[in-house]
Amino acid sequence: EETMCRVTDFILNFHKNEVIENIDEIRSLTIKDVSTALNLHPSTINRAVSNKYIEINNKVIPLKNLLSHAVKKENGEHTSKVAVKKRIEEIIKSEDKREPLSDQAILEILSKEGIIIKRRTIAKYRNALRILPTYLRKKVA
Repeated sequence: EETMCRVTDFILNFHKNEVIENIDEIRSLTIKDVSTALNLHPSTINRAVSNKYIEINNKVIPLKNLLSHAVKKENGEHTSKVAVKKRIEEIIKSEDKREPLSDQAILEILSKEGIIIKRRTIAKYRNALRILPTYLRKKVA
């Protein structure tokens, strides 16, 4: 119970601004980062966050959703995987449904925004978001 409280407290303090403002734009924080900061084994952190939920702004989310790996940007900064997924989702929602964007086109848009990512990773994130491939998203006028 004490470990669970320590881990949750650390994660929430790390994401203080994101939790208050916009939970979809969390910064990169991995299990390894938390384990190093709290001087605990990564498997202990994993057990502490697995199958645990937290209510934030009247939304119940898995505690594990507050942990995310980083994606490197051209300027050397990092952004979280969650933020990149959210951006991919926004790009697809704003596309012309008669001419949907391919994963390669999405890659080019993200590259212009300075996000370094591979096309296969975009496909993986798109599948994780349950977004269909280009040829299945096309709407005939």
